Amino acid sequence: MKNITILFSILFLSLISTNILFGQDSIFKGISPAEFEIILLGEQSHGDGAVFDKKFEMIKDLHENHGYNLLVFESGMYDNFKANELYKNQKEEIDIFKQSVGWLYTTTEVFQELLNYLETHPELKILGFDSQESTLFEAYFLNDFKSLCSKNNIVISNEDYIEIEKTMLVRDFENYAFNEKDSTNLYNNINAVIEKIDQIAKNDIETAVLVQTFKSVFSDLDFELKSLQKEKIAIQNPRDKQMAENLIFIKETYPSEKIMGWGASYHFANKINEFEYTLETEEYIKNRIALTDSIHGETHTSESEEITQIKELKLALPMGQILKEKYGSKIFSIAFTSYKGDFFNIEIDQTTPILSPPSSSIESDLKDQNIKSTLSILKDSSDKYYSSALGYIPLYANWEDIFDGIYYIENMYPPKFMEYNNNETAEIVNYNGNGIIKGSLVDDDTTEPINYADIYYSNLNSSTVSNSNGQFSIAHEKSTNGYLVFSALGYHSDSIPIASAKEYYNIKLKKAKDDITLNEVVVSAKRVELSAEEIIKKARKNIEKNYIQTPYNQDFLFQVSQLSANDSLHVGEEAIIKTYNKKGINGSNKPENSMFAEIEHLRANTTIYEKNKWDGVGSMWVILNRDIILSKSNVLYRTGSYDLQKHRTINYEGQKVYQINFTNNSPGSYSTGFGYPAPEASFGSIYIDEENYAVLKYEHHIELPEYETKKSKKLIKQTHNIVQTYKNINGKYFFNLLEINTTADIFSMEHELLNTKYFMDKIISKNIETNTVRVLTKPLIEVKKGYKPTSSDTYWNDKPMDFSIDINAINMKS
Repeated sequence: MKNITILFSILFLSLISTNILFGQDSIFKGISPAEFEIILLGEQSHGDGAVFDKKFEMIKDLHENHGYNLLVFESGMYDNFKANELYKNQKEEIDIFKQSVGWLYTTTEVFQELLNYLETHPELKILGFDSQESTLFEAYFLNDFKSLCSKNNIVISNEDYIEIEKTMLVRDFENYAFNEKDSTNLYNNINAVIEKIDQIAKNDIETAVLVQTFKSVFSDLDFELKSLQKEKIAIQNPRDKQMAENLIFIKETYPSEKIMGWGASYHFANKINEFEYTLETEEYIKNRIALTDSIHGETHTSESEEITQIKELKLALPMGQILKEKYGSKIFSIAFTSYKGDFFNIEIDQTTPILSPPSSSIESDLKDQNIKSTLSILKDSSDKYYSSALGYIPLYANWEDIFDGIYYIENMYPPKFMEYNNNETAEIVNYNGNGIIKGSLVDDDTTEPINYADIYYSNLNSSTVSNSNGQFSIAHEKSTNGYLVFSALGYHSDSIPIASAKEYYNIKLKKAKDDITLNEVVVSAKRVELSAEEIIKKARKNIEKNYIQTPYNQDFLFQVSQLSANDSLHVGEEAIIKTYNKKGINGSNKPENSMFAEIEHLRANTTIYEKNKWDGVGSMWVILNRDIILSKSNVLYRTGSYDLQKHRTINYEGQKVYQINFTNNSPGSYSTGFGYPAPEASFGSIYIDEENYAVLKYEHHIELPEYETKKSKKLIKQTHNIVQTYKNINGKYFFNLLEINTTADIFSMEHELLNTKYFMDKIISKNIETNTVRVLTKPLIEVKKGYKPTSSDTYWNDKPMDFSIDINAINMKS
């Protein structure tokens, strides 16, 4: 290896020195960008801040000086087409591209700079070439596709549309993978649709994009199904093939435009399969995993899996190779690399240092020459050397055959992520309470606790809900002359005047006498009884009437806790979180995209504070995906997946409420929101007001089959219990409580029970504002990022810790 290193240094320096010496004054010195039709700008890891900054600089130069007007991201093709349409028609602001390009880029400051640049350069257009679609695809594609088929007299059955939505939009296809008959039918049905839409004349861009998207997403579905079936597929070759076809489609759709590609260097590579696997590469893989483990505790993949993935590059056929074969010298690909510094590791959601490259590498030679930043044009050499241009793992190859150029930046740094200064631009509304009112609610006859009862002020928007033991606490609003009202399904309500309220109450509610089973109801000839399906259909139809459809603020108490089998608290976090919903309450596949938030108060009740932005109270966006109205993956929207039974009517505050029991006949993420693995059982009840068909309460029990963890090699079986209630506030309904209790039994591979863990996620409404609405700008999905709790927050001084989990309630099967 030493002899190779010496030879390499001589040859390599002669190869790159001319290009480096003439490469100091211009980003593209050494090439003429105007000569190319496509320039591909790669990146090592999707977390390379210095690369992002440099690529933005390159984009401005290519656009302003060389006539490049299309910037095409490694993100959904339809997502970005739709974002352009919505922005062009002024239905959305420029920030809509934060939903089309993907969070890897859109949470960074440089992407915001790019959007600002787009606003002043409207001739520059963002598009996407990926077959993996996301938010806007899920929200708009099916309706656009139905409209296309209708306009062209293409007849597709409702059952086929449901199957398309289930498998291609919601990605619920696990059951198809292991059922040959269903899988065959799915392929036959989708291929039949493709045959029909292929007959449509592609006279406009929208039509062409919709047809291409359908084929593109089906190719991704095919790839995922075959992966589930353990069919041997080299790397991501099917995805790369489709991405290449999508980029070719974009080029043919805009034949006179020059394209800038933004994506991973691997996808833009040419003959990467010609690299040579060495023991030095293997040693770097081992050192990298050890480093990551020391930071994170445990990596997602094992050492052997990482080594296998690198070795499988021998079978790789990335999109760059397909594009190079088609466009030849009209395409120019650039990889990026660095000698030192840190990058943001998306696998562990943390910054990770770069390992020093081998001495026989392009990085080491450039460092020895004290070069800070340059584009090296690779040509006229057949020599092999190391480079860490792919994921910071050094590979030994003739890099001239893989990329046309490598841009070297000596010191890498992670992206600068967006900061949100809500507090600087808006007034915080503080509670005007003084202390708290606590108590418990019980059945007057049996003294059994009344769980999930509503406790609210009669003339304010402040409310809470009793827990599984009937206990409650609410801020004492002494300034009001109203009442504190206690109400629960099946009971008569009660109230106390606030002016004379005490600190503690034992409230006894009387059962309502008109709690009657449906088979005892005498039906008059003048009234037609609705079926369970008709009641739920009316509830779905009346959503816009019953639930607010304009922007509003809602404050929540969010509690997250984890208990071990001996009832000791392992993790406990709670926070007051202020939210802003800019679109109101309606069904969506990703409700978090229209919600923004900020943490006002947070405390960790153990020594463990979950630093990951999506752990602890940072998981609020995940929990809201279980909301019966906001999320579509439930019985209200996916009614066809459930068997329904109208059970009885119950009194609630003088109104009759239908109780409808449901059992899932095809459990999956499409109908439950849970997967993978797909649930094996799902059942519960939904409570709907008889007069206006508003959903007031929702209970759902989900059981997942046993699955094996990847690295620790254990078996886990989970069950989830969801309880949610909605409350009428000034004529519109807002959710009052959303609680998810989970039990996880952990077994050895020999099915010996090792441990049981219990989890509770509980969101309780605290206050609602619909008039003077405060606009927040931090996405709900980012609410915890950058937040630092302080032990000096006096808000918690009079707030007792309540992290009890009712284990009996969790384990109850019906």
